[in-house]
Amino acid sequence: MKILLLCHDLTTLLRLDAAWTAAGAAVLKKTSRETPDCIVIDLGRSDALVEITRLRALHPDIDIITCAATFDGDIVGEAKAAGATDFAARSSIDLRIKRRLKLPG
Repeated sequence: MKILLLCHDLTTLLRLDAAWTAAGAAVLKKTSRETPDCIVIDLGRSDALVEITRLRALHPDIDIITCAATFDGDIVGEAKAAGATDFAARSSIDLRIKRRLKLPG
């Protein structure tokens, strides 16, 4: 299972084992042979809407889940207009990922 996280603190929050390498950016390229099963973007990023638009164009069939510490209906609406599939509070993002990917537990 490959989940592309564009979030500054979810690796710690979700207790994920992560390896940070320069090659990690390859998954973002259209020519990459690797495709994530899901993309998670923190709406607190200054470039979140641009990234959602770009990633939706590159990966039209992949779930893009946005998250934020607090709910802001305007930004969530803008994210969905940009191509986001779903929104979850940062505290429940793990449950949303499991539901979207139909994972057990």
